[in-house]
Amino acid sequence: MNKRDPLAALAVLLATVTSACTTMSYEAGDSAFMSCPAYQPAYQVTDAFMTTFNSKDAEAWGKTFHFPSVRIASGEVRIINGPQDLEASFPALAAQGWDRSAWASRKVVQCDATKAHMLTTFVRYRADGSEMSRFNSLYIVEKKNDRWALTARSSFAP
Repeated sequence: MNKRDPLAALAVLLATVTSACTTMSYEAGDSAFMSCPAYQPAYQVTDAFMTTFNSKDAEAWGKTFHFPSVRIASGEVRIINGPQDLEASFPALAAQGWDRSAWASRKVVQCDATKAHMLTTFVRYRADGSEMSRFNSLYIVEKKNDRWALTARSSFAP
């Protein structure tokens, strides 16, 4: 064994430890990611996303996104370039009887220093509080330009 082997082993060990947030498996559970730098921001961004979405204010809701942002749903990939692209969401949902939405569940499943992948389930409610629908989705929260925000989401919602 030459003298470089221990250094190589140390380099591999350090690389493994510093990338631990990225390599943890889904089965490890959300709590396994609590020490990951993107864990808390993922929850903060998705909290703000839901609060501002329910305010029905596209400008406020838009502050939870990085633009362009991607939405994959209904068999389409939609590029959202700014808050103006979010405006149409509110009347379209209201026409279906939607009043507000809420998270049924959220779970970080992959995470590193600048990005988190979060599995979510959200529920749409009518004004009387009855459940209209619920959908599973994947939200991607990233840190860009010193700001955490939503970069992409993929949903089974129409």
